Amino acid sequence: MPSNEPPEPETESRRDSVSEDASDWIRQFLKYVELHFLDASVPRDARVAEYQDATIRAVIQTLLDSGITREAVLEALGCAATQQGVDGGKWDSELNRRRFSLIDKEIQGVLTPAESIELAGLTKIMREHIESETNLPMEGAKELHRKLLEWKATDESH
Repeated sequence: MPSNEPPEPETESRRDSVSEDASDWIRQFLKYVELHFLDASVPRDARVAEYQDATIRAVIQTLLDSGITREAVLEALGCAATQQGVDGGKWDSELNRRRFSLIDKEIQGVLTPAESIELAGLTKIMREHIESETNLPMEGAKELHRKLLEWKATDESH
């Protein structure tokens, strides 16, 4: 539920936590979100759901205007939504099962728009996991390194 309370004033430590360029970018971003929201012409007596919908559309349009591709926006939204209920966005068998389930629905042509965004997010999290250093087969690499060192020592002694 939206809060009617104004945000707390910035503290020195919070203000110093982002660069001036980042601060300028977010201020411009918010300005354009507001402009896109106003362009939506939501009536004054609209329901909260209508305000929420117009806000989401304004945020997405502003992201697109900033040069982010539509696919990247959907991936980011899917990641953010998925990571809300995931332990730090770590890839596991449960997320893999969910991704396969969504792919099956996509193939069958019954994937909802929300599920499409979730699938994009899960795919991005999976790709990041596959490309991460933690996913490298270090034990095999260490064993190969040990054998090469042994071979080199044996070769040098002959």
